[in-house]
Amino acid sequence: MKSFIVDAFSDQPFSGNPAAVVLQNRQLDDEYLQKIAAEFNLSETAFLQPLDGQGECWSLRWFTPKAEVSLCGHATLACAHALWEQCQIGAETLRFDTLSGELRVQRRGDGMSMDFPLCVTQSCSYNSWPASLTSGAVAAATAGEDLLLELTDQRAVENFTADSAAISALNVRGLIVTARGEQHDFVSRFFAPAVGIEEDPVTGSAHCALAHYWQQKLGRDSFNAQQISARGGNVGIAIHGERVVLSGSARTVLAGELLV
Repeated sequence: MKSFIVDAFSDQPFSGNPAAVVLQNRQLDDEYLQKIAAEFNLSETAFLQPLDGQGECWSLRWFTPKAEVSLCGHATLACAHALWEQCQIGAETLRFDTLSGELRVQRRGDGMSMDFPLCVTQSCSYNSWPASLTSGAVAAATAGEDLLLELTDQRAVENFTADSAAISALNVRGLIVTARGEQHDFVSRFFAPAVGIEEDPVTGSAHCALAHYWQQKLGRDSFNAQQISARGGNVGIAIHGERVVLSGSARTVLAGELLV
């Protein structure tokens, strides 16, 4: 099976968020897909199967090394990039059938844009959270499968020390920490140890919630955001009603065949 590793949300190799992309040539059961994802051992491995003869419609599933997830932005961007740049698919818009419904990716000059559902956030208390997580916190919110914690400033996000056991004890997929940015509208980091991701370099799905959170805070519908992990990456955001368009670039760093 053709396979690729693509650095998403970056136009440079060895930055952004790497995802594995596997083009299935036959139906595989979930246990086998999970084994492949564990073998790649990246935050996400995406599995594609064509749904039409034109290369426009695809079935898409995402697996961490430990579990299947219902939405992954950077691996979707990686899939679109691999199909266009490595497989020479001609369609200007790619449609993906996923656990989160149909997702669309379009070419945008040198980059790509993804049409995702906006994730509505709701303010919540963090008083009962482990104290190791809440130093410098100013607000918290529910964010779909995740929780979101706003910190005082960008420096606090940069210096945030993730207590993996405490984050796992929150019984959510992951924790988003965020603050106003110094050179970007806002910055963030994302931690999901419960599904095998200690820290995700750049998280598209988290920005579906961050978009709504900062829309409510700043009264705006578009943002330039940065995820300030060690690898780092930039995400363009535009909100349209109940949808959010995430924009970014990608680079393929490996192309080959899965021989099992």
